[in-house]
Amino acid sequence: MPTKVDETDPAADVAEFSDVDRAPDASWFISFMDRANAQPEYARIRISLAEGLGDLTGRSVLDVGCGTGDDALELAALAGPGGSVTGVDLSEAMVEEARSRAEARGRKVEFRAGDVRKLDFPDGTFDAVRAKLVLMHCEGLDTAAAELVRVVRPGGRVAVFDYDFDTTTVDHPDKELTRRLIQFLTDGHPGGWSGRQLRRRFTGLGLTDVRTVAHTVVIPYEFFRATVGGRLQGAVDAGQLPISAGELAQWWLPLEEQARSDSFFTSLTGFMVAGTR
Repeated sequence: MPTKVDETDPAADVAEFSDVDRAPDASWFISFMDRANAQPEYARIRISLAEGLGDLTGRSVLDVGCGTGDDALELAALAGPGGSVTGVDLSEAMVEEARSRAEARGRKVEFRAGDVRKLDFPDGTFDAVRAKLVLMHCEGLDTAAAELVRVVRPGGRVAVFDYDFDTTTVDHPDKELTRRLIQFLTDGHPGGWSGRQLRRRFTGLGLTDVRTVAHTVVIPYEFFRATVGGRLQGAVDAGQLPISAGELAQWWLPLEEQARSDSFFTSLTGFMVAGTR
């Protein structure tokens, strides 16, 4: 079973995935990634990305923002013994976790630390490049997207998935406050609108045969609370969100009641875009 994510942890802010190694304890982020990957729609997202890359048998694949490495291990199975997979993540803690998991499963996948905005590979190194939930955390999205295209060979494939945080849907009786909180959460990500921008961004970089697939994730209450609870509480405490702690606590009450009655509904939509260089 996935580790329960504690929203009271001082690191509990998903907008800080670009700065994991500065957190007091990276284990919150590792646990959060495990919790996220356990959501049913995430499996469909991974399949969609793999389909966007085409047949990976014998191919060299780069997974940017590899996190704990679980997705890279799936890609390695698709590439087979004649292929190779390299995982890159900005966080040394994530890379260490990924290496540990690969060793435990007997998989030969290379993991290294690196920044998507300046990938340490020559032009055209890989047959396929994948990035899941990466650009939305980046300052300098144009630079990052261009790097993903640069390191894939001509004729190779790029597949990217990002959320569009303004698509967050929360069934709540207080429409006005809910809209304010969603806007705050969206604007807290450097690429809060990245999902809706992917097709334009990558066609602008010259990709052809571009396909787009939307994925809507229905989010259980506990995972939603873990995802945004720490961010909202921290913002109220820091005076970044102009509501009181009492108002925030009151906002959670109907959602808690919905969770108890099994009527809670929240969803978030993202977009997979894949194309040929």
